[in-house]
Amino acid sequence: MTAFLARNLKRKLVTLFLVTVVSFLIIHLAPGEPAQVDPLNPKFTPEMVERFRRAFHLDRPLPIQYVLFYRDLFTGRSVSWKDNRPVLEKIGERFLNSLPLFAAGTLLTWTLAFPLGIHAAVRRGGFFDRGTAFFAYGFISLPGFFFAYLLILLVVNTLAVPVLGMETYGFEDAPVLYRLNDRLWHLLLPAGLGSATGIAVLSRYVRSQMLEVIHQDYVRTARAKGLPEETVLYKHALRNALLPFLTMFGLLLPGLVGGSVIIESIFSWPGLGRLAYEAILARDYPVILTLNFIAAVLVLLGTLLSDLLYAAADPRIRLE
Repeated sequence: MTAFLARNLKRKLVTLFLVTVVSFLIIHLAPGEPAQVDPLNPKFTPEMVERFRRAFHLDRPLPIQYVLFYRDLFTGRSVSWKDNRPVLEKIGERFLNSLPLFAAGTLLTWTLAFPLGIHAAVRRGGFFDRGTAFFAYGFISLPGFFFAYLLILLVVNTLAVPVLGMETYGFEDAPVLYRLNDRLWHLLLPAGLGSATGIAVLSRYVRSQMLEVIHQDYVRTARAKGLPEETVLYKHALRNALLPFLTMFGLLLPGLVGGSVIIESIFSWPGLGRLAYEAILARDYPVILTLNFIAAVLVLLGTLLSDLLYAAADPRIRLE
């Protein structure tokens, strides 16, 4: 296992280096330059532009800029071009805002997708299977922003409850229970909508995997022994269909950074996804590159976790 882990780490580090180089080049190959426009000061003089370029190493060759950027990032000296705040401080604040949205969405996805997929497989071709397939393909096919605006209109017009932001303006000094209830209302729609596509995709995947194992001999034997149907499905059938889900489990980590840019922007949720959107509009390169770097690290950690879980489940993989 140690040799397997060492080989994987070596590949991941090489991949991470290539990802950072490519993302850095793509950002700097975009037309124009951030120093040409200051959104906070329309009277940006040429002298100010030159000072800006020197302060952020834009007057240096690209390889030097790359080294200096990651030096500043790893030493905590990287600052946002938009407001001159430390990049890691801004990301840390938005991370705490994205965490409940990510946790609620992940919990909804993984707790609802498995029962839906299992029962659709058991009732293959029936009304429940056809109904879940209809809604699943609908959520997969239609864009998320369509459902977001539709839900906002329905909820605001019928229930008259707040849906934008993390809390209602003016509730900062309200009692704790009122603030908690208010935050739950704000969390409900974006978390539910953000998990809808995940539930749709994962439930169909669970259905297909269950259909492969549900008619195996060991499942029929378990039923012949008189075991309850829930025990047969969740202990015997699902247990042997879980191996392909190890990859999906490992890829949960990148969602912690990326979240949903569209959902957070529509619902004015001040998370990492919205921060990335704002940074792109403002051409705030340090924030964009730092978010790309963190996302790449989480993707590689997720795939490494999946590889380790696969290796633990199937020792033959360690020899590859």
